[in-house]
Parts: sequence; C-alpha cells; structure tokens
Amino acid sequence: MEHYSALACLFTYPGKGLAKDVANVKEILLKDYPEKLGNINAFLSFVEETPLETQSEYYIKTFDVQALCYLDIGYILFGEDYKRGEFLVNLRSEHKKAANNCGSELADHLPNMLRLLPKIADRGFAGELGYCIMIPALKEMLKNFKVEDNIYRGNLEILLNVLEVDFKGLDFPQFRINNKDKTDFLKHLKK
Repeated sequence: MEHYSALACLFTYPGKGLAKDVANVKEILLKDYPEKLGNINAFLSFVEETPLETQSEYYIKTFDVQALCYLDIGYILFGEDYKRGEFLVNLRSEHKKAANNCGSELADHLPNMLRLLPKIADRGFAGELGYCIMIPALKEMLKNFKVEDNIYRGNLEILLNVLEVDFKGLDFPQFRINNKDKTDFLKHLKK
C-alpha cells in the first residue's frame, strides 16, 4: 500500500519537487495499474510546463477559494454536521497511532489520508477506510466536480480507479452520503 503515499502528491499544494513525484506516480501506475493511467501524462506535462506560481493559483482555485472540489473527506461525507467532528477526532487518533504527520491540514485532508493508509498496522481497518469511506467520498467528489477539463479531475479518477482495484471484493457496507439539504442555499450566496 506504499503507493498511496506516492499518490498523495497528486493532491498536494504544488512545490518544486512535484514533477519528480508525479513521474514516480506514473512509473507506479505503468508497473502495477497500466490500464488505470488516466490523465497522468497530461498532469505530468502540466506540472513540467506550467510555472509554479500558475500551478499554485490553479490549485487554490480548484481546492481552496470558492473551491470546485473540497479535499476534506469528512466534509464530503458529513458536511458541517457534528459527525464530521467525531470523524476528525477518531481519524486524528489513527494518524497519531501511525505516526503520520498531518502538517497544517486536518486529519481528513485527502493527502493525509492517503499517507495514512500504508502506515495503518491493522490491514482490515485500512481496507475498511479505503473501501467504505474513501471510495464513496471520491465518487461524490467526482459527481460534484462540475468542470470536466480541470486537470485535477483526472487525478481523482485515477485515485478512485486504483482504490477500486486494490479494495475490490471487500465485504463491507460502503458509506452512504445523505444529502438532505435540497434548498441549494449555498448557490444563492454566490450570486
């Protein structure tokens, strides 16, 4: 499961070593998941050819300021419900047990969760986390990701495909996202 630590770079804030990290991900995908390459070449070209400042702006526009997509898995699953707080507390405990440093991000931030997966000693729990929590969250992220040509959308698709291959056939119920709010309240605030 070490490849999940490598895949985390597909969703981290751009930095100087990103091109090398993405090239490493490409090698992992070519070796172990050749049918799941998705847009890794397009992302690698983007990282190699786009100035770092422009990459940073693109990342912020995609994931932070008026985000097209949020990278906090608990938020995707629970929204602002108190259950997200419970989820974060429990997840923070798992990060601590595994000695996984979350840096300045929350425990449910996608790159932190990806780096946690290979460090979890209990393989059954790691499987549950990947299959029951992360796969449904990624499906929801993709469903809500409205901009088809955003370079990060393809990265989400790659990750979902890899998770589905790795955790295929597990006999756990997957988390069901309950979107009760049908008022589109937040849409009205953006106008």
